[in-house]
Amino acid sequence: NVRDDAVSIVRQVLRDREERAREFARLVAENPALQQKLARGDAAGAEQVFSPLAEHLRLDWAAVVDNRAQVLALHRAEGSQVDFLPQLPQLLGPQAAIAYTTAEEMGGMRFAVARVRVETSGGKPLGAVVVAQALPRELLAKAADIESESQAYEAITRERKTYRWQAVLILLLITILLLLATTWSALHLAQQVTVPIQALAVATQEISQGNLDYRVEVPARDELGNLVTSFNQMTAQLRDSRRRLEQAVAELERRRQWMEAILESIPTGVITLGPHRRILAANDAARKLLGRPVAEGSSLSELLGREAAEACGELFARAGQMGFAAAERELHLEHRIAHVAVSVSALRAGPGEGYVLVLDDLTDLLKAQKAAAWQEVAQRIAHEIKNPLTPIQLSADRIRRYLERLPAADAREDDRYRQLIARCASLIGQEVHGLKLLVDEFSRFARFPAAQPVPTQLNEIVQDALALYADSANGIQFRSELAGDLPAVPADAALLRRVLLNLLENAAEAVARAERKEIVVRTRYLASQKAIELSVTDSGPGISAEDKERLFLPFFSTKPEGMGLGLAIVSRIVAEHHGRIHVEDNRPSGARFVVELPVEAPVLT
Repeated sequence: NVRDDAVSIVRQVLRDREERAREFARLVAENPALQQKLARGDAAGAEQVFSPLAEHLRLDWAAVVDNRAQVLALHRAEGSQVDFLPQLPQLLGPQAAIAYTTAEEMGGMRFAVARVRVETSGGKPLGAVVVAQALPRELLAKAADIESESQAYEAITRERKTYRWQAVLILLLITILLLLATTWSALHLAQQVTVPIQALAVATQEISQGNLDYRVEVPARDELGNLVTSFNQMTAQLRDSRRRLEQAVAELERRRQWMEAILESIPTGVITLGPHRRILAANDAARKLLGRPVAEGSSLSELLGREAAEACGELFARAGQMGFAAAERELHLEHRIAHVAVSVSALRAGPGEGYVLVLDDLTDLLKAQKAAAWQEVAQRIAHEIKNPLTPIQLSADRIRRYLERLPAADAREDDRYRQLIARCASLIGQEVHGLKLLVDEFSRFARFPAAQPVPTQLNEIVQDALALYADSANGIQFRSELAGDLPAVPADAALLRRVLLNLLENAAEAVARAERKEIVVRTRYLASQKAIELSVTDSGPGISAEDKERLFLPFFSTKPEGMGLGLAIVSRIVAEHHGRIHVEDNRPSGARFVVELPVEAPVLT
């Protein structure tokens, strides 16, 4: 007890010395003048504040550093050769602790080294203070002597216990030898029965782990011999059965992978549902069509929405009775409205019934059909209107020339009739001119010129188009983010320039009434699709989901004065270049028109 108390006292004195060093470091770190100097980065002022304070506290070695571990002030006791600057990075290492103390050996002496962070009243770190105080040699020497005496006492104590354990071990050894002799005799007498049984147990464990090639090779006689032979025969039969089963499972797995590859390759969405109309699986085309992940176990209303799920409920009922049902439905997805051909097939192959839901996106097909129908309508309207325009125009010109050749009338009534006829002739001419402009627009849409593709740099077209808006004074900020690694695309530069100007003009009109007026044009290379993406993003009010479906159809416009042919012509130009165009929402507001153009023109066979 005396030894342990002495060791505890010495360690407590050393800890007090270390606590004292940390208290000195804290007094320096909490000095308001020093904190002000560090906050301003005034190294000279920090030195002036720090030096008297270190002298007053009689510090052996101390330093003040900033947040970049640069020494701003340094103090070393007079006559001391101690320098902790090489160890300073290690002392500043634990950044998580506000203050900590450690012990360092230097020059044959032991030092209590403390580090305290300097912070503002708000907790902002300004730097750190490092203080080193030498521990008394006499105290260290006494501590070493006490530790040495303690170790010697423990060695003597251990030797006393050794003799006691030696006697106990000898008795244990004799006991173990007796037990071993008795056990060996019992095993020798029983091994003729236990060895075959043990071999069978090992064989059973091997069979349970799947090793059907294992055989019992231990010799046995009488009933145990018959048991071993029967066991080996059973194992051989199990091995043959497993091989046939593995071949069947491999064939089923091959067919399953083949079916999965087919489902993932087709462009039609396929969703498998259980008997309670819970989703079991879906292919990649279904996820792309719906634009959302298809979670296993979710209901159809969670996937398609309540209205669409109720509309499909009739198909499930008909498929349950007739085996198959199909119809066209309009799905209100998150960013668009899709026209989908929905077919439902009931599965009756086993006791667990289910359904297969097939979704075929008809949106692009319907758009193409509508565009073709409008093109035919435009051709017929232009033909029907253009024929009577010429005689009407000629008649109006003839009336105007006739009135000009008539002598001036004296009568007031004749003059009134003449003015009325002149106004009517002028009005007829103006309206005919307007109809001609409409017919010209119809003709341009119906007989669109074929593209003449040549290798074209899309970034150059974007730069030329944006140059037209460089001096715009309407407060709209035009910004471009052009990729530098774009390959050339086969395209008609004049037609693409018309596409971009139309999109920029629409974007400028969209942001004219917006609080933030910004238009961004981006280009990037889609390596996986071997295509170039051109996008025009505005910060306007955006486009509703209903308008998105009709936006590229002829004669549909969200502007009161628009004719509705601009985006239809843009869609025709993009289609002529074997590309695609679509519109999506911009975050937080606005719309984003995206044009994708292939790098290589498709080869038509």
